[in-house]
Amino acid sequence: MRLEELVLIGVVGGGVIGLSVACYLSRAGAEVVVFERGVLGQGCTWGSAGWISPSESAPVVGPDAIRQALRSLGRPRSPLYLRPTLDKSLYRWLLHALRYANGAAAARGLRALAELGRSTFELYDELERAGLDAGLSAMGLLHVFSRRDSAAKALASAAVMREYGYAVPRELLTGTELRTLEPTLSGHAEAGYLISEERHVDPARLTAGLAGLVRKAGATSWEHTGVRRLDCSAGRVRAVVAGGDTTSITSVILAGGASCGELLRPLRTELPLTAGKGYSFLRRLRTLPGRPIHLGDVKIALTPFARGLRVAGTMELSGDNETLRQSRVNAIARGAARFFDGWEDPDANGHDQEEVWVGRRPLTPDGLPILDRVPPFANLFVATGHSMLGITLAPGSGQAMADFVLSGRRPALLEPFRVQRFAGH
Repeated sequence: MRLEELVLIGVVGGGVIGLSVACYLSRAGAEVVVFERGVLGQGCTWGSAGWISPSESAPVVGPDAIRQALRSLGRPRSPLYLRPTLDKSLYRWLLHALRYANGAAAARGLRALAELGRSTFELYDELERAGLDAGLSAMGLLHVFSRRDSAAKALASAAVMREYGYAVPRELLTGTELRTLEPTLSGHAEAGYLISEERHVDPARLTAGLAGLVRKAGATSWEHTGVRRLDCSAGRVRAVVAGGDTTSITSVILAGGASCGELLRPLRTELPLTAGKGYSFLRRLRTLPGRPIHLGDVKIALTPFARGLRVAGTMELSGDNETLRQSRVNAIARGAARFFDGWEDPDANGHDQEEVWVGRRPLTPDGLPILDRVPPFANLFVATGHSMLGITLAPGSGQAMADFVLSGRRPALLEPFRVQRFAGH
């Protein structure tokens, strides 16, 4: 939609979700200012695998995940690791998550995410035509397993995505077929399958491209400007207080990932969010894999970039912190090395790792994002909780939220993502 009169909308958070919302708002004619406490695109998005993979729409929080988390106690090398902490909010979140640890909730969540991601490729194509210079690549996503039975189980789970129009193969690839397709794989790779429609991107280039589109449309961005508070009266947000400035606004969208709750607590609103910490690093290899690879047994993602191979993995539940544990990084390195020929044993001190990163993925108890207006405020909105699907769901979320904010009418697509679904928990 296009606006007849100019409005000023504040977007708090300059990651892929915030920039996507800002992009669609500004292209619709709104005056937009993006507040980012660090550098645009340098938060949770930056160190991700960069996958655009709507076929991977199952909520990361589900019955299997909760069981794995509880079994991981005392096993710090586990891909999904629950680390005891003094942060009481983590245990409250876990109690909430147990309510959704059933098949019915998982099926509802998958349906909602599959619908939200249905237009992902089309929207990215439109953004590219509008000038998004992000280097999108369409090489597919290769799923690799060390055991045939594990591969067969994963493919059977993925088959449900055919109902939503996604091209999921019906037959497994053998180890020989995998290594013909991807010669860098070792004999440890026994079976797998290729989702040929999936794409990938260097996350830093994507956020830089989105920031360029936002500026091209006339929006402004304030980096190194943390929002201190929201000034409210009579059921509306009147101003954003950031740094030493107070900016009067028409509406505000909170898109700051796991930090969104900090600005809502003084307004007597609690978001049931925790940080699912992920780790990644870069390896410079003589020969890189030709496409993104998911090592399904060890939950490790690998993506070839121009400068090297991004290796990412783990989900650590240890409260809201950014503590980097080198032991977790080394566990990822060891888990990946077995699947490739010519990879020497990882250096115990991490000397073969560059761009080592830890980030806080925002997790809700049911694994679905929150894309909604925040009651009782008429002009306060939140867009967070995308867990590991931020890049995949960013354009769909951004477009739908922009429509919601500007029209005042909730798109039907956003119905499953109401904030009030957690009321009373």
